[in-house]
Amino acid sequence: MSRKCSLSIVIAVFIALVVFGDRIIAKMIDRLVMSTRFRYAELYRGELAADTVILGNSRGLHMFHRPAIRDVTGGEVTNISFNALPTVLMPALWSDYLDRHPKPEKIIFEVSCIGRKDEVASISRFTTFMSHSEGLAHAIQIHDPRVFTATRVSSLYAFNNELTLRSLMFMRKSDRDWIMTETANEAKIERTIQLGTEELLRSSLNVEAAKKVIEISTQGNIPVTLVLAPYHPEYRKAYAELPQWLEWLSGELGQPIHDYSECELDLRGFSDHMHLNEKGAAEYAEILSRDGLL
Repeated sequence: MSRKCSLSIVIAVFIALVVFGDRIIAKMIDRLVMSTRFRYAELYRGELAADTVILGNSRGLHMFHRPAIRDVTGGEVTNISFNALPTVLMPALWSDYLDRHPKPEKIIFEVSCIGRKDEVASISRFTTFMSHSEGLAHAIQIHDPRVFTATRVSSLYAFNNELTLRSLMFMRKSDRDWIMTETANEAKIERTIQLGTEELLRSSLNVEAAKKVIEISTQGNIPVTLVLAPYHPEYRKAYAELPQWLEWLSGELGQPIHDYSECELDLRGFSDHMHLNEKGAAEYAEILSRDGLL
């Protein structure tokens, strides 16, 4: 056998071992991630059955606190929101939830995510759960084809993100009751306002994704409540474009949006300009219950 032929065989064997090892290790990591008590591992195991489902980005996550809602309703609630969850992934997550769980009584959709400009960049984090969802895989392929292609070349690449690490943080404890714990002070809010309020996008991409969430709900005969959660009052005063944006969005989605952006809450209940802590979320849950939204 020639030296050239021997080298070709060695290279071929090495490549085969690399590919085989990549696939095997990726399967081991996936098995580990899916054994955790992280909300999306539980979602794809079908363990989040609830009367009420909350959907949104970080404002959906930290404004609708599971223990507070359970206290005022006596029912079970699950929150499939997450920090910087891209709106374009929400139809897939909602559809996957319904495929794996009994039909809930309602879904509450916090709509401020539709105006965010930075969350499509967060799509790559959700490759961790892509192998369990054709919908997620399809959305990632459309909106981040570079990352999708990388996961086809290397299965391990799908786990190279925050959600893999965050899942492992919840091996033995659940993250379902997670909420911000800080309390915003005047100086913190003033610094935020000085930086300027965030631009509210009128994104057709996000609007279509939100319409899909509503469509999936309607097809399943599940009532949808659209909500804009509170902002810190000083920040809300500076948010001059918010009323016009909200009116536009309601028209685009074809249904009313319950506007709690100016909801009067104890200022000690704000963790920052746009999120509540446990105290604020408990007060907010009482108000939503009083208004018949819970």
